[in-house]
Amino acid sequence: MVEVMAPCAQEILDLSISRGKTRTIYLSRHGESQNNLFGKIGGDADLSPRGQQYAKALGDFMNNLGDPCHKVVTSTLRRTQQTAKYISAHKVVRNEIDEINAGAHDNMTYEEIAKIHPVEFALRDKDKLNYRYPEGESYMDVVNRLTPVLKELETETNLVIISHQATIRCLLTLLLNLPLKELPYLKIPLHTVMQLTFSDSCEESGIGGESGNGVSIEYIRLPVDCVDTYRARPENCSLDRKMEDACLTIPFHL
Repeated sequence: MVEVMAPCAQEILDLSISRGKTRTIYLSRHGESQNNLFGKIGGDADLSPRGQQYAKALGDFMNNLGDPCHKVVTSTLRRTQQTAKYISAHKVVRNEIDEINAGAHDNMTYEEIAKIHPVEFALRDKDKLNYRYPEGESYMDVVNRLTPVLKELETETNLVIISHQATIRCLLTLLLNLPLKELPYLKIPLHTVMQLTFSDSCEESGIGGESGNGVSIEYIRLPVDCVDTYRARPENCSLDRKMEDACLTIPFHL
């Protein structure tokens, strides 16, 4: 039976960011991994050759900033630490920014899950925010474990966080004060640096420019090709849907 998380506690969403001065934080997913190439979720795979190229490009980008980063925060997983290899800054490993734990579905492709666990696959499509993987986590679990990191970001500046798709979705939702319902489908592309600037002077607009709560975001794509891992919500989320309907929005992979 699938457990449904209660709505996110208000105190988590009300984390306030200090506005005393302009601060900058950089977010990036790890470089393309071997699991990304073959459409597998989770796992602890190494970077692909293109992922290794991105690690070098990211190092060049970060090391040549006018105001260099003083700290790099990575998850416990190899692909994030390999991505940080060429950045000249103090490196810290934090398990709070690990990828969402896919539990019994870890290291499987979406097609394998749809075939072997069709009901679970449909239940996640129905309510991706609250669905918890068997023996794993939900997006709301990730939101809760990120609380210590969010507290620390209230005073941090000039650091880069190298993490994962689901985790960065949660971070951006909290930092930009986005609706929770949008969280599971935010686009967090590979090989892209997200520069967040915190300031009192930000004008109200929308995501992609100013967020309207004192945070602006800029997406900087580095010139290294990669796969697209984004999977849109399928129209048919019924528990008795056909296999082809379940797999309709799965991104291309080897």
